[in-house]
Amino acid sequence: MVLGIPLAIWFGILTIILVFTTASFGIAMHVFRKNVFKYHRFFAFSTIIFAVIHAVLVILLWFYGIVI
Repeated sequence: MVLGIPLAIWFGILTIILVFTTASFGIAMHVFRKNVFKYHRFFAFSTIIFAVIHAVLVILLWFYGIVI
């Protein structure tokens, strides 16, 4: 727990931020023709990693009551 809030919540917030960042890079590439594909790819990969960690923490919290 960080500041009294479970780690699953923090990872969820970070995952949402990464999703929006990835989407904005995708929009920048498609609509504005910017060359930001390597940043889009990096943030997409980071989003997947953080989403998996978030899912594991939520499963531990929801089904087993383990608060980390």
